[in-house]
Amino acid sequence: MAKYKEIKYEVKDEVGIITIDRPERRNALCRDVWASIGQVLSDTWDDINVRVIILTGNDDEYKGGRAFSAGLDIKEMSSTGFTNLGDFLGILLDPCELMARYPKPIIAAINGYAYAGGLELTLWCDCAIAADDAVMGFWENRRGLASGVAFLLLPELIGMRYTKELLLTGKIISSDEAHRMGLVNQVVPHNELMNTAMEMAEGMKKVAPLSHKWTKKWFQQGYHYTRTRAIGSLWEPFQELFHSEDVIEGFTSFMEGNREPKWKGK
Repeated sequence: MAKYKEIKYEVKDEVGIITIDRPERRNALCRDVWASIGQVLSDTWDDINVRVIILTGNDDEYKGGRAFSAGLDIKEMSSTGFTNLGDFLGILLDPCELMARYPKPIIAAINGYAYAGGLELTLWCDCAIAADDAVMGFWENRRGLASGVAFLLLPELIGMRYTKELLLTGKIISSDEAHRMGLVNQVVPHNELMNTAMEMAEGMKKVAPLSHKWTKKWFQQGYHYTRTRAIGSLWEPFQELFHSEDVIEGFTSFMEGNREPKWKGK
């Protein structure tokens, strides 16, 4: 039995590469993906042979496009009628908290569209490089949800105005616009993405492991600690939102051929 489910993991020159491997589901984030990412981080925490982690998506084209991740797996979530939201969110938040505390650099290599939870996943990475054909946005806001984690992390990256623009419109932006906002560090041609990520990782490897550990620990204590604690306060309002009629309509309209939802405001 494979140790990691729905991802591929390999080590090249002391760089661990996690590839979300669900191209037929546009690399949507299911329970197994979240659990496997968390398991890789736990397994490599003290492994001196892994200095940097790169996180990317399966690069196979599916139905005309490539995906870093389309976000949370709506089919998996809706299959239970949204009744097990608590368990699902627990699985989601655990690896994010691990990413915030992880003592080594994590680079997101955004190889295609990164929507909703897929884009939020990149916010927990230390750096992000995007392919020139990648697009991204908080699509879930157009389906009745709200990006609970994004509003905590985005302002530090792109400022309050851009944060509100992305979250209040739910619009999809190009990688060039994401770079202009400060959402990604670099934009490179698609076929150069992984080489560029490896080059960044090689530069990071020149820094001592303990320097990485303490730099990330100071960031975690100064920034992410308050954010991860704040996530806990989102639980009750998010539960209320997730069980609203508008959220059910938003997801149902998507499942019914991606039609325009009919909002009721309740």
